[in-house]
Amino acid sequence: MNPADLYTGDRVKWLEASAPDEATALKVWLRSTTAGAGLEINGTAADDGWDVVITQQATATMTPGAWELQVVATVGGAPLTVRRGSLTVRRGLAFTGTPGTFDDRSQAERDLADVEVAIRALSTGAQEYQIGGLGTGGRKVRRADLAELMNLRDRLAAQVGQDKRSQALANGSAASRKIRVAFR
Repeated sequence: MNPADLYTGDRVKWLEASAPDEATALKVWLRSTTAGAGLEINGTAADDGWDVVITQQATATMTPGAWELQVVATVGGAPLTVRRGSLTVRRGLAFTGTPGTFDDRSQAERDLADVEVAIRALSTGAQEYQIGGLGTGGRKVRRADLAELMNLRDRLAAQVGQDKRSQALANGSAASRKIRVAFR
């Protein structure tokens, strides 16, 4: 079973036992939503399955966030997907010199926090508020934009909630939303 979380700069190893006994090779593909971000890893036959190793150098190049993986065995000369899954790549905490700021939240979580601060400021009498730096895609909002900010907050909160539920389901740490129906 692959790890649910891995950290950039770590060496990661797991035993992949999902391939059939007659498998002659095993590959693991990892992909993220970032263009060009992907890894192809060859498994090594072991007594109880296949050893899969992601090197320290490989994890150092992985972008933080959600990644998908596909495990494909070669059986009878043909590829056979034996498992799909998800994992989260997190930034390692190692640093050299003086540590800078560290924020491991997703972009949606950071945006949601910024919008909530702007709503509080405007709700308590401020006439305008700056969200983000103007040179970095930020914008100035005025009191008249309060309804627009609330709509944006609701959309971001829904996105953050969906992201967390999806990750929890992918990691097996949340109950699924199955609906059971009985016909009589």
